[in-house]
Amino acid sequence: MKRLLTYLNDLTLRAYVKLQVFAATEPVRLRAALTSAVMVLAFAFPSITASVAERVGYVGAAVLPILVGESARSKVSPADPADEE
Repeated sequence: MKRLLTYLNDLTLRAYVKLQVFAATEPVRLRAALTSAVMVLAFAFPSITASVAERVGYVGAAVLPILVGESARSKVSPADPADEE
């Protein structure tokens, strides 16, 4: 039983680290996935209205770049043509 708990703990930590790396390297995809997940929940559970799902999506779109930081923003920002020269 202890081995199973250790394995589950290890699996949880690995998933958490992969999620952090994914959030740092692919913030736009993560935002899209989170918004899609909220919309699916709104469809599956009608008690979650579209306005609630929309608000959660807006908060995720606003808060995620702040949490991930400036380095992620620079990765998804268009390149300045002057920098290429």
